[in-house]
Amino acid sequence: MNGDDNTVLTKDLLQCRIDHGRVRPRFVDATSAELLALAEELLALYQVSPPPTRAEIEENARALIGGQRDVKLAKGLHKLIQDRATFSQPGTADYGAVRAEIFAASARVLQAGPPDDPDAYYQAILTEVAPPEEIAERGIYGDHPQFEHLLKAPELGPRQLLERYNAGLVQALLLTAGELTVKVSSPEPAQLRRLFKYLKFFRLLARIQTSKAQRNGEVRAMELEVAGPASVLGQNRRYSLQLASFFPAVCALDKWRLETTVEWKGERRELRLDQRSGLVSHYRNFSAYVPEEIHVFHQQFRAKETGWEIIAQAVPLRLGGQETVFPDLSFQNGEGDVIHLELFHRWHAGALVRRLEQLAADPDPALVLGVDRAVARKKEVAAALEGCPWFEDRGFLFRDYPTVERTRKCLARFLAGRDSD
Repeated sequence: MNGDDNTVLTKDLLQCRIDHGRVRPRFVDATSAELLALAEELLALYQVSPPPTRAEIEENARALIGGQRDVKLAKGLHKLIQDRATFSQPGTADYGAVRAEIFAASARVLQAGPPDDPDAYYQAILTEVAPPEEIAERGIYGDHPQFEHLLKAPELGPRQLLERYNAGLVQALLLTAGELTVKVSSPEPAQLRRLFKYLKFFRLLARIQTSKAQRNGEVRAMELEVAGPASVLGQNRRYSLQLASFFPAVCALDKWRLETTVEWKGERRELRLDQRSGLVSHYRNFSAYVPEEIHVFHQQFRAKETGWEIIAQAVPLRLGGQETVFPDLSFQNGEGDVIHLELFHRWHAGALVRRLEQLAADPDPALVLGVDRAVARKKEVAAALEGCPWFEDRGFLFRDYPTVERTRKCLARFLAGRDSD
């Protein structure tokens, strides 16, 4: 999984209809021969040699798209390809300054009487201005996007592109979602672990309710309530993209149901989807990907801490009622004590206040809290933290991501406070 999964369709490319007051995305048939042919033609624009410029690709795409019956669909497919392609980027050369020097030199050459031979004209300019190697190779307009050259075409097949388009319709709608409810039936343990890895990776917090089978205690059904961008105070585009990027992890489940409200043509509309929608997740090997900040924390923790180790597989915690917490990290010391850490980032204000209330009523769970200073400054959070004297023993503040030292001290304070009770 990588950054290209954060690209979504823009509002002008969305195609939906209203059915009984609900918004329904106009999904395409990913097995349609006609659409597969269109997808193949669009992908072929990125397979030519020598590598084309962005301007050349866009010119050829306009000609191809203009001849389609459904122009909006074709534009949407092309955007998904283009956003996942890698183009050359200008280096450190000052293109603007060099252009100004060349234009000034050109004016002087012309005033002195232009040479009859174009090559002599260019050589006369180059005797006055010696552009850096980068500009000599890319041209004086090499810093303009249309002159960027394709470095890597997206690794997509025609059917994959159509499947991503269908998922992309939903993701674009979720950019304006209210609270998102995901219901999962008879989940496999491996699927649940993968789902919550994505939930934590995208820094989303969910209120989780589970019901278990009486005989073996396995999870029979689960309901997640995830705050949407429309319900997050001070919401920003980053949070919207995080939620939209989480959606493919949902449609990777065998049995699921999603319910929320989204904005469509100026009105709030209900959106309901389930596994019968035929949506396909493009997330494949998430377990092999570790975000850099987490990788660094693991490395530093192993290097600096000898009394504790990070447990590779975190286990869920049951709080009051049926609510379940899936920690961000779990730690174990030599005596077998296990303590879990849950992180609250800048858009988790409501969830943090609720968690503080839960732990004040039931302080037994071996759970400590890390709180981003950005959310701690919010009025309602600051008041809740001030009213929680036990947070000093089982919580700490961080900026962007916790440090090993703050985490270690919090683990020690938690144990000392528990042993003194």
